[in-house]
Amino acid sequence: MAKLGLALGGGGTRGAFEIGAWRAFLELGIEFAAITGTSIGAINGALMLSCSYERAVELWQNLTYEQCLAFSSPLELKSSDLFALKNSDILAKEILAQGGINTGPLRELLLDYIDETAIRSHPVRFGLMTIQLNDLKAEPRWIEDIPAGQLIDFILASAHLPGLQPVQIDGKRYLDGGFAENLPVSMLRRQGLRHLVAIDLEPRVPVRRPVDDNTQLTLIHDSQSLGSLLDLDPALIRRNQALGYLDAMKAFDRLNGDYYTFASDDHARLLREYGPDLLSGFEQAALAFELDRSCVYTADDFLAQVRSLHRAARQQYEQKRQELQVESKIRAVAGGTLHVLRMQPAMRLEFLAELTASLELSKNPLKIPLKLFPNLNWTAKALQRLEPL
Repeated sequence: MAKLGLALGGGGTRGAFEIGAWRAFLELGIEFAAITGTSIGAINGALMLSCSYERAVELWQNLTYEQCLAFSSPLELKSSDLFALKNSDILAKEILAQGGINTGPLRELLLDYIDETAIRSHPVRFGLMTIQLNDLKAEPRWIEDIPAGQLIDFILASAHLPGLQPVQIDGKRYLDGGFAENLPVSMLRRQGLRHLVAIDLEPRVPVRRPVDDNTQLTLIHDSQSLGSLLDLDPALIRRNQALGYLDAMKAFDRLNGDYYTFASDDHARLLREYGPDLLSGFEQAALAFELDRSCVYTADDFLAQVRSLHRAARQQYEQKRQELQVESKIRAVAGGTLHVLRMQPAMRLEFLAELTASLELSKNPLKIPLKLFPNLNWTAKALQRLEPL
């Protein structure tokens, strides 16, 4: 079997997703010849090679800002998302008072969980990406290129975001490797590895598959946002771990689904009974209704949940009809003058469902401006298949 390389992307506390993917690798018996990481990916890669999965989960599930950052006064955050606008005054004071937020506690935490000796002797090769700030030059480092006793220093260099206290090693200052290559696939390719697994944490279109040198890339990526860069809400951490596991199992064809997750038999049944377009519509509807994505659904349970949420949303929509100005919006659609639609996703979907129904009932059906309903093209038709409410 060809040797596999694993690239772990940066993304702050979204990195809990990578820990969930690790669980899938263990269950599937997938082993790697080399692991590279950027920023939180460098931290997670080091954890994978120096502690147990259970201990890494313990670290993530009990993580607090006090374990990572030292503030000049007791921390009173107004949001679990450190970078939220509500916390901007707190961050500004700390940056001014300390010349950047102190990451001393994070160093101690990493020293407790990451065993440099174990990583140096591990058969899986470890590397990380950072940037030398002096010349803004990318500086990929393999474990053999890192002087003994300096692994934690270089991991912190790889994860050094602007606003944190400077990271200086041997007189050189470093910056987060994400500014050079957030998903360090190139390090693996330069070592001759052509079968790669990459975990991308960014809420954007994932990297394209490199095909110029016969590289085979299995990409693990969630199509929906995993949250903010520095949000330690325990529920969000648990959800992202679950999604990392589910998306990794999908990437290796053990589970199926786009936004939601099904066993292969259930997914095949949904495709057989409804076809890919309507199934996509059901999943889009579930997103609009904010159905939990962090579990595996049977076909029957998924449809029942969507139907129940549709019923509740429809009742709310009817109750709020006047507040939502539904009738005037329908007239605006008919006159072609509705250019902006300000509604919450669930209400937007119910409005689309009403407009779609009009196409079948009226001799002069409305021309629905689908640009006002991004990603909802098939949802109204799908919901019609679930009637009656």
